[in-house]
Amino acid sequence: MIFVFVGKYMYTEASPQLAGDNAKLQLVVPRSLANSSACLTFFYHMYGSSMGTLNVFNGNITIFTASGDHGNYWTKFARTVNSSDLVSIRKFCEP
Repeated sequence: MIFVFVGKYMYTEASPQLAGDNAKLQLVVPRSLANSSACLTFFYHMYGSSMGTLNVFNGNITIFTASGDHGNYWTKFARTVNSSDLVSIRKFCEP
């Protein structure tokens, strides 16, 4: 089976970073999609003892959080989000 994925990607390096370092991606919804819903899909890879925390917010609501080592593989996350709100993906390194 062959999988073809179309889209964009964001990469943040987890090492070497200092405690308290963070990265943030904000998705701005095009006006044509305002007040509707959309599917947010991404894959994450959190392997190692110093992974920190990955949070995803839809507006002010946390819709996903993961911390620490999740194994040496990619995991898919998919969720319907309200596209009238800003979607933020934030990665924090633990102190």
